[in-house]
Amino acid sequence: MRLLSLLAASVLAPTIGITAPVTHDDALLKRENLCNLASPPALCQPDPSVTVEQTAQRAYDFYRAFVVDGDPRKMFSLIDSSYIQHHPGYASGPQTIWSIFCSGSKLGTETGTAWCFDASTNMSYAQYSTTDRWRWVDGCVHEHWDQGETIPKDKCYKLNTTRTY
Repeated sequence: MRLLSLLAASVLAPTIGITAPVTHDDALLKRENLCNLASPPALCQPDPSVTVEQTAQRAYDFYRAFVVDGDPRKMFSLIDSSYIQHHPGYASGPQTIWSIFCSGSKLGTETGTAWCFDASTNMSYAQYSTTDRWRWVDGCVHEHWDQGETIPKDKCYKLNTTRTY
C-alpha cells in the first residue's frame, strides 16, 4: 500500500506543478539578485536642476530601496559615480559596495525603521539596526557616513505621503 502511494505521488507531482497557477509578486521582483553583473546597471546622473522636494522624494525612494524593499537596481540608480565612503576600511566609489548590496537583501520593514531628509543640510538618514547618513548633491547620493549618526527629528522634510521619524 505504501509503495502504491509513493508511486502515485511521484507520477502526479509533476502534473500538479505544471497545472498550478503562476503568480507574480512585485515584492519578489524588487528583490532581484543582480550579483551576476560586474557592476551596477545604472548610476545617478547629477542634475543641478533637481529641486529640494525632488531630492527629498529621491531620499525616501533610496531609503525604501536600501532598507525596506532590497532593490539594488533602484538603490544604485540614486548613487553618483563619485560616491565618497566615510566608513573605515571601505574605499570610495559605488563599485566598492556593489557586492554587498547586489543581492537585494532587505534590512527591515517600514514600520520597524525610520528615514529623514534634512533639507537644511541636504542629508538623508535611514535608521534600522544602525543609522546611516548620506549627503545629496544635484539629486544623487554623493557621500555616506554610518558611525554614531542620529536622525535630526525636528528637521525632517515632510513628504505628502510618507511617515518620517
